[in-house]
Amino acid sequence: MKPDESHTNGEPGVQTKARLATYLEVSRSLEEQIRSGMFPPASRLPPQRELAIELGINVSTVSRAYKELQARGLIVASKRRGSIVTGGAMPSVHTAGTRAPGSGEPVSNGMIDLTVNRPATGEFLAQLSRTLASIALDPRYPELQEYQPPQGPEWARVAGARWMAAPGQAPSPACVVVTSGAQHGIYAVLSTLMGHDGVILADRLTYYGLKALAPLFQFEIIGIPSDDEGLLPDQLDDACRRLRVKAIFTVPNLQNPTVVTMSLARRAALVNIARRHHIAIIEDDVYGPLLRTRLPTIASLCPELTFHVASTSKILAPGLRLGYVLTPPNGAALAAEAVRTTAWMPAPLSMLVTTRWIEDGTAQTILEAQRTELLARQELARELLPKEHLKSDPACMFVWLRVPAPWRSDDFAANALARGVNTMPASAFAVDRSTIEHGVRINLACAASREQLVHALRIIAQTLRDRPRALFGTI
Repeated sequence: MKPDESHTNGEPGVQTKARLATYLEVSRSLEEQIRSGMFPPASRLPPQRELAIELGINVSTVSRAYKELQARGLIVASKRRGSIVTGGAMPSVHTAGTRAPGSGEPVSNGMIDLTVNRPATGEFLAQLSRTLASIALDPRYPELQEYQPPQGPEWARVAGARWMAAPGQAPSPACVVVTSGAQHGIYAVLSTLMGHDGVILADRLTYYGLKALAPLFQFEIIGIPSDDEGLLPDQLDDACRRLRVKAIFTVPNLQNPTVVTMSLARRAALVNIARRHHIAIIEDDVYGPLLRTRLPTIASLCPELTFHVASTSKILAPGLRLGYVLTPPNGAALAAEAVRTTAWMPAPLSMLVTTRWIEDGTAQTILEAQRTELLARQELARELLPKEHLKSDPACMFVWLRVPAPWRSDDFAANALARGVNTMPASAFAVDRSTIEHGVRINLACAASREQLVHALRIIAQTLRDRPRALFGTI
């Protein structure tokens, strides 16, 4: 897998070296094959020694490539079964790149990572330092050294109910289960629903965390077409009639990755279909608090069937690792059992910090800071990227950039990465091999500064104006 010696950076007559370490070439080539469906979810990659012989390289090089794929969430390693494809890339775990003083230019390896949904400001750390200085005075502080109920102590569930409050929705703390983030919450919900058969219905492009759980619970995700109002009711109803459906999964506000906010009419239609077929709904609403004007939640329209999942990670900080699940009546016990078997209990310190912030208004202060910064970054995206290809919302942490022919989403992401900007292609969100819209998700909040974001968006715009270029050779 010999790389091309050079590639253009989008400017006439300019060439830059693009040589990559061999293990990175191998990992990216395998990633393309995984995303294309050559290696579907739950399949095995070739044994490392066999691939090394086929490519004429050292086994240690292949081993490094597989570790890179594992770090990206594309595979999981098993001594018994080998390297198993998970079905979707998880976000990069690296923090946003730093920059040279007074410059938007990235430092170190020059790569700007725009793949992670993270808060856009440092307000969290400023508030955390103040809270930690006084937290020992809180009467609940002595409880931090003790085991907690798996659903969370009552004071944490009361705070969770306040966090999830929305038009028409005033959750009962008795139906709230505290989790270690939204992904843990979705896991807890699925563990209450899944048996030996049944499928999950979702948008054709959906949250990759759901895809990562599919091999674990051994369920299939069926993609349902959607438009700018959300899932298409006729297609959804048809699937519910034909298939044994366990649940409908939806992100109704600022859908990840397409930025769509489901209309009230579509929410009502979804509820009618779920009631008619008696199918559970998983409402992933982690982005809802970013919207200043919110529509009624699906849980408020259909409380008897809906599991409403919320989180503080996207709004406050990933480091809190705290989420909340609002269950249907009498559903909290099963979700709490899943929490107990996977984490025993949510982290007490995170619960107390978050609870204090919800109670004293600090959470709202951080939220306002995030909204202000996201608005500014969304304006930069609309200024620097072609509006005819852009789907955005002033409150959203990301934008969806459609890539026109002859670009394919994977090729565009690879070309942008070669120029120093990492984005998420449509294939990372695709639930099956149906025809999908070619585009990339660009996480505006992930950049270390507005200056760095401008630098990255200009590179993306240059790439879009260029043509697809082959970045990998063959042996």
